[in-house]
Amino acid sequence: MVEVTVEREYEFGAEEVWAVFADFGNVSWVPGVEKVDLEGEGVGMIRHLTVPVFPPLQERLEAIDHEERVLVYSIPSVEFIEVKNYTARAQVFDLGGGRCRVRMTCKAEATGLEAEATTKTREFYGAMLGWIDDFLKQRAP
Repeated sequence: MVEVTVEREYEFGAEEVWAVFADFGNVSWVPGVEKVDLEGEGVGMIRHLTVPVFPPLQERLEAIDHEERVLVYSIPSVEFIEVKNYTARAQVFDLGGGRCRVRMTCKAEATGLEAEATTKTREFYGAMLGWIDDFLKQRAP
């Protein structure tokens, strides 16, 4: 079993960072995504991502709680990090003073070596949280 937790603090307010996660159908902040097809709306919706260097991804929104700023999604298989039956949870915490912290966690089954899948997942989360920071910095006045 692969279990990963990664946290990052931001110099942006919790609501601003939460808005990126809460807009599940919009992944404009993810570099390299060529195409996004949405199936359904709200909990249960699926976003189909086409990224030229990876096999297609189908991410399903499992839960969203705007009050607690929690989003849960699942992916049947993520070949580039060598996992399947992947469930991720993102939560945004308000730190006050226009700052927040994001905690990303996931559980998945390794399709190869567990240690390798864990490392790849941790590295991917680090990159993903960096993309959000870059996206918000580009939008800042």
